[in-house]
Amino acid sequence: MPRSRCPLPMALFVLALSCLPRAHAAYDWTADIESYKPSVVNIERSAEVVFDAERQGTTYATGFIVDAAAGIIATNRHVTGTSPSYVKINFYDGSFTEARVLYYDPEQDFGFYQIDPADVGFELQAVALGSWRELAVGEEMLLIGNNEKEEYSIKYGTVTNLNVDKGTRYGSYIHSTFDRTGGSSGSPVWNTRGEVVAIHASGTDTSSFELPVDYLRTALEVVAAGQDVVRGDIGVDLDLISIGEAIRHYGLPAEKAAEIGPSQTGGTPHVMQVDGAIPTTPAVGLLRPGDIVYTADGQLLRDDLYTFDRILAGTVGGSVELGVYRNGEKTDISVPVYDLEGRKIRRFARFAGGIFHDVSIGLRHLVHMEAVGVFMPFAVAGSTFSQAGYSDRQNNSKVLITEVNGVPVHDLAEFVDAVASIEGGQHSYVVARDFNLFDSSPKPRSLTFNVQYGPLEVFRWNAETLDWDKEGDADVPDAAE
Repeated sequence: MPRSRCPLPMALFVLALSCLPRAHAAYDWTADIESYKPSVVNIERSAEVVFDAERQGTTYATGFIVDAAAGIIATNRHVTGTSPSYVKINFYDGSFTEARVLYYDPEQDFGFYQIDPADVGFELQAVALGSWRELAVGEEMLLIGNNEKEEYSIKYGTVTNLNVDKGTRYGSYIHSTFDRTGGSSGSPVWNTRGEVVAIHASGTDTSSFELPVDYLRTALEVVAAGQDVVRGDIGVDLDLISIGEAIRHYGLPAEKAAEIGPSQTGGTPHVMQVDGAIPTTPAVGLLRPGDIVYTADGQLLRDDLYTFDRILAGTVGGSVELGVYRNGEKTDISVPVYDLEGRKIRRFARFAGGIFHDVSIGLRHLVHMEAVGVFMPFAVAGSTFSQAGYSDRQNNSKVLITEVNGVPVHDLAEFVDAVASIEGGQHSYVVARDFNLFDSSPKPRSLTFNVQYGPLEVFRWNAETLDWDKEGDADVPDAAE
């Protein structure tokens, strides 16, 4: 009689179940969860005017209180956005208040809202901040957030990797097993010592990526003190590649493996490699794709993207000295460091149905844009400027205006001057480049302007009121050109 084959599949089934992420944590979080909830908030953001590639409409996310006395709430930058918005903060007791954007980081995925503590019917409670440097692979963590728009959803996870590159251009992230989804952005992540060590930033239903809270700590101290944050950049895109790949394929000397040593985070040893440079930034012409960035100001980098970020922040206005291996040869390259904060969008115009602002670094990275002009991220359907380029399903444009009625336009200030004299019904033309299309070459567009319901309005950011002021209003001086 043939032997039954049933036990083998059953054994495999049991083994597979044992390999799945645990539905319940080994650490007992019960008491902690109740004490943490008052520090977590649910965010509802509505945006009508949008910059860059942001979307109109209402989104839901999570945040957490990091300074109770000042009413400062931390979340992701992709939650705060960069454009004007209305923000509603909902608390654990069912109450709510409004918030304004206090700060958003121009590169890493974090930002701060501010509320008036006097508008809240209970005493705000801030989280205790820890450090991702003290985590270990396999350590348990807790996430509380607005998962699937369900308030105060609880998720358990473990650390699977302490340093993966998941930033827009580069950034150290924690890889975890949280099975999160929409609405969890900005959720605080606790360790078993009661400290928030990260902010949930992105992921899938099976993998999750958390931004170490260390990134926001320095910015929080500066912002809470009423000072200006300084953020350094050279305009480079970085990847992490294994030490073996760097030696075999990119000419890193084999003896450098001993100097780099084992991974500082317990994983495979990696080094930083240049993936590309953003147009119009200092890295162009100095760094090349494939370069191994080995040291910065004499400090061995290994795979420490966080340290690289901190070095740049400390050399704004000067230069960073990079030790680079290129095709097996060591070369020292001095790269100027500029302040990313100075490249933020702080002025925009609304005219004839379109929104216009200067080209940001993030936008140049998104579409690899070398051209200069004024950017139109959005135009009302059927308006004059809706004819200047294609709009996607979300009604977003990626149009660069380079000329108005024969006058070259290099930035927002020149655009405002060029359109200020246009009257209703006037037949005009613009030269536009549409980056929503495969062919983004300059093309003239003939437009008949209807400005009765879309007059020229210019707005600028007011750092005192944390709001956008319309230039020309009483008590609002015009921005310097």
